[in-house]
Amino acid sequence: MESIDKFIKYCENKINLAYSGKIILFNFLDEFEIALVKKYCPKDLYLYESGRIIDSTRKRILISNFEMDNINFKIDLFKINYNKKFYSLNHRNVLGSLMSLGIKRECIGDIIIDDNNDIYFSATNEIKDYLINEFHYVSNSIVELEEIDYDVKNIIKYDIKNYIIPSFRLDVIIANAFNLSRSEALEFVTNGLVFVNQILNLNPSHIVKLEDIISVRHKGKIKLMNIKNKTRTDKFLVEIGRRI
Repeated sequence: MESIDKFIKYCENKINLAYSGKIILFNFLDEFEIALVKKYCPKDLYLYESGRIIDSTRKRILISNFEMDNINFKIDLFKINYNKKFYSLNHRNVLGSLMSLGIKRECIGDIIIDDNNDIYFSATNEIKDYLINEFHYVSNSIVELEEIDYDVKNIIKYDIKNYIIPSFRLDVIIANAFNLSRSEALEFVTNGLVFVNQILNLNPSHIVKLEDIISVRHKGKIKLMNIKNKTRTDKFLVEIGRRI
């Protein structure tokens, strides 16, 4: 909770600066931080967002007290070229190599690996030159950065499993999907760590609907994919997908 309170105060300071006429551009925010910014940003300010990658999960947000066109979010998009014949790289490899250069997480957006094992990532323009000059290895593989200007899409995949649940309460869904006790699931909700469709939800008895996306901080993201049938004991057989 302390980190959330700290981030909320940070947002409030930025919002006050926007009221004074400054254009506020955040570094990359995760989905929880984005939801909090939207929650606390007053309706009389203008809020814009971009992650440079289609369907980004990490985005930069710009706030101003006037309407804007042709916004420059100062995001660059890169493709990592490497020898795919001899190396198989993953998200953790790429992020770890970037962090080893002293780059802060908030300067890096989404890291995407497509079905052809092509790797893309977005970054703040402020670190572009540093990346080009210093980013040459991921694990043991030599890599070369290529700045690109075409669109890249984040393909969201889920690991889908069947669950038998007694109800569609938020805490019940969370407990089953993440193998938690009801009390542990309740704690996540009441501590402000759960978002339903990117909106903070503090109500453990909230009824989850089909296609709802639930984000649980430090655990991951799930989606109620399908309601299959009702069991003889009046429970429900459902499919819940956990984002990979």
